[in-house]
Amino acid sequence: MNLQQIKYFLAAIDTGTFLAASEQVHVSQPTLSSGIKKLEESLGVKLFYRGSRSLTLTAEGELFHSKAREAFNQLEYVRSALKGSYKKINIGVINTISMDHIADIIKAYKQAKPAVFIEIIVGSSELLSKLLMTQKIDYLFSSKLDIAAKFELLFKEPLNLAVSTKNPLAQFNSIEITQLQKHKFIERIRCESWDSVHELINKYDLELQSICSAENDETILSLVSVDLGVSIMPVRKTPYDVKFIKIKEINILRNIGIYSNENVSQNNTLYNIALGVCKKYNEQG
Repeated sequence: MNLQQIKYFLAAIDTGTFLAASEQVHVSQPTLSSGIKKLEESLGVKLFYRGSRSLTLTAEGELFHSKAREAFNQLEYVRSALKGSYKKINIGVINTISMDHIADIIKAYKQAKPAVFIEIIVGSSELLSKLLMTQKIDYLFSSKLDIAAKFELLFKEPLNLAVSTKNPLAQFNSIEITQLQKHKFIERIRCESWDSVHELINKYDLELQSICSAENDETILSLVSVDLGVSIMPVRKTPYDVKFIKIKEINILRNIGIYSNENVSQNNTLYNIALGVCKKYNEQG
């Protein structure tokens, strides 16, 4: 067993496949597979179940993972301290997408690169796209934008109706769009899917009582939770008393992905980890 084999093992966990892991650590897939096999032979156990679409750890693999990760991270810290090196990446996240999956990606990245400092900037798509194009940020998690940068799809967000748990509509798991007639409505502005929502509202001749608008999802959820009105937005994990309900006539999906500026190689740790984390999420539905 050596440090390189442990590095291969951790990369496979972080990215979800041997192929993505080999790209992350800059070796061929056969080299990485061979290294992990030798690691298993030296330990006398199987670390992964083979044959499924995504990598799954065995019970022995789970036990080894926690210890291997801790030891590898400590060595990374020592190496950085000895070199006097300080690495930093800047990540933009547009303020109309959920941090749920982004947080999972950043957590997995920090496990793989504990010595790297991450600065996260949350803002509008207009601001962050400019920062990306002027190389002020390295990566941007966003819905699809009209900018000249490579976009890689990570997951799709469906739009649902957000209602207070006190609202009579909260008794339903799905509703017809006509049930919103005359309802008080909170508009979610600066969302790339908002034009599509308005088209549906007009198509079904809905008369909604628009009482206010907001850009920030946290603000909208707090207003919805006190039953000030309902809103249409992507499903979020939230501590507020809000229920998300499917609207039968709405099948709008927002494509959420990752951009990187031209000076950042696509063959890198964060990029591959993002794909690996979201692949697992998409397979789980």
